[in-house]
Amino acid sequence: MTNRSNISGSGNVVQFWLFSNETNRGATIYHPAVLVECKLTFRSLRASIHHTDERHYTAFYPEGELPVDWDIPAITIPTGTKLASAPPTSLPHKEGNYRFVPERIAEMEEELISRLVRKEKLALYYNPYLKTYSTPGETKEDFLRKVSEKGIVDLEPELKELMRRFEMKIEQVREAEERKGRHDSLPDPDLITMIEKRSELLTSKARLATVFSMFLNSAKTHYKPKRKTNPGFKIEHAKLELRETLQHIEQEASDAVKELCEEFLDRTTQCDTFEIGLQRHNIQVLRRAVLWIPT
Repeated sequence: MTNRSNISGSGNVVQFWLFSNETNRGATIYHPAVLVECKLTFRSLRASIHHTDERHYTAFYPEGELPVDWDIPAITIPTGTKLASAPPTSLPHKEGNYRFVPERIAEMEEELISRLVRKEKLALYYNPYLKTYSTPGETKEDFLRKVSEKGIVDLEPELKELMRRFEMKIEQVREAEERKGRHDSLPDPDLITMIEKRSELLTSKARLATVFSMFLNSAKTHYKPKRKTNPGFKIEHAKLELRETLQHIEQEASDAVKELCEEFLDRTTQCDTFEIGLQRHNIQVLRRAVLWIPT
């Protein structure tokens, strides 16, 4: 075992000691690791992202000229962890052929930077239809909810057009009834129930149903009778004929809503992964040091 005073070459290298109740409990020795703290900047014009993140990277310090293994962290350091500049306990330090010199740490730093350029990515969620990206750290559930809300905003003009078409169809039926001398108010097709059944598939069911309801309620103001019922008309036959006509319109509306809902789902459930890589100039090394870990 060696003490801090006779660690080879350590005088020119910054050293820290990790201390916490968890890591020090039951520890018998300090094991050397290399620590590199970086500021990474992820940029993408396409996703309108400029995201900066500070991260700690650690690897066990290799002996002699052996390569460092950045794929296996020596320890994960939570954000805000304070490092001691002197040994907080009297544990011995692991002995070995360690070269604690700036040149050796610079070599390992360069290997880390090369690895980050090759492998480090910022992963975002992406909806290709609406060209919408998640924000860093946003969950998939929250992203899909956001996409659904945006999709409904884009869907509203199509909802208006759909309601306009069926307002016109029912108005044509009312006018045809009047020309035949029938002046009863038209029973409303059960479009709301039909829409709610289809809306169960949608993330924003309540809002979609509300939008349809708003348009339907507006349309119903046109369906009021202008005159009283003609008592001489054959009521039962008229009602049967009218019911069949409205059922046909309702089925046509149901098919149109089904198609619109399926298109909405196809748009808003698309969730691809969009990755943003790093360039060397996007990596700023804040500090590098030997880190002694109690094990």
